[in-house]
Amino acid sequence: MTLAVQSLTSMAVLTPTVLAPVAAGEIGVQAARIGMLVSWIYFVAIVAGLVCDGLIARYGPVRVLELAVVLVAAGLAAAWGGNLAVVLLLATCAGAAHGLVNPSSSTILLYASPPGYRSLIFSIKQTGVPLGGALAGLIIPALLHVMSWRYAVLALGAATTLGLVAIAPFRRVYDRERDSRRRIRLSAIGAPIATVWSHPGLRSLALASAVYSSVQTSLFTYLMLYLIVELDYSLVTAGVVFSVAQVMGIVSRPVWGVIADRLQVARQLLSALGIVMGLCGVAAASFTLATPAAFIVAVCAVYGASAVGWNGVYLAEIARLAPQGKVGLITGGAMLFTFTGALTGPPVFGAIIALTGSYGIGFALFALPPFALALRLAFPARPAP
Repeated sequence: MTLAVQSLTSMAVLTPTVLAPVAAGEIGVQAARIGMLVSWIYFVAIVAGLVCDGLIARYGPVRVLELAVVLVAAGLAAAWGGNLAVVLLLATCAGAAHGLVNPSSSTILLYASPPGYRSLIFSIKQTGVPLGGALAGLIIPALLHVMSWRYAVLALGAATTLGLVAIAPFRRVYDRERDSRRRIRLSAIGAPIATVWSHPGLRSLALASAVYSSVQTSLFTYLMLYLIVELDYSLVTAGVVFSVAQVMGIVSRPVWGVIADRLQVARQLLSALGIVMGLCGVAAASFTLATPAAFIVAVCAVYGASAVGWNGVYLAEIARLAPQGKVGLITGGAMLFTFTGALTGPPVFGAIIALTGSYGIGFALFALPPFALALRLAFPARPAP
């Protein structure tokens, strides 16, 4: 259930990006402005994550997931209107849905998953993010072959509502402890952040997630451009390398989950992945026209496995450290840091390219923060006696 909803919200987040080449002209904006829309989506996701704990307590985590599905369906269907206002509505609905999923899913999965399989189960759920991207990349272009983009989003929105039928039976199991008298106060929006920041273990994990997610989004924003512009790869060859990195990211998530569960080394594993992605950044910075293609593919494969594969283990560890009954609140606060990293990474990387004229320097500089946060995870500061 959580995997399905994660996939749907991820698909909705990427729908504007997939539609931009064909819809931007009709709406009256430049396709290149899609980055601003993506930033808005992540901003809304942050806000939704911060208020999600109150929604979970009042309505139950399954009902909140149902709300996420309704937001996806409504946002997609509304985009049929074909103007900038409804596209902003789609982005707002997609961002809100995306922000609601992790706190609600973590609340359910912490209860449903045996401790010995927790990281694996969280990691499988997180494969919904790339799976949703694949759905957007496959289904939308296929629909555009037989109908206009307006009717494509309308059909997609209508189909999304079928998810409600699959989710409804889970209410009896996971919404039993909801408190209908619980009030939702916007004044409590800072509580998740304050709680995460006051807990040293949670704080170091959240800060690491901000750095790791900035590396992840920057890698897939600029990898193909790096290969084509500086290394003179063809579009097809660069696409193959890009796909290898993506696939390794998907495959590695459950693998890291199994390792974290079997060896009980979630924090150490997250630290090791930070060191690996830092080393991969240094290796990527060393690429030249003479670098063997096999070496570049190998580096990008390991880069994808480390920079993409950490999310499930991270969320499972956040849920494990959360005080009892506060998994949704803690996850919402932690995801603020994660989404902030995803939001700020590509613009910073782009600024480095603009200043230096080199993608390699960008990868080299982005290799440094993962090293620092990995060491912080491996050697946490001890409280003063």
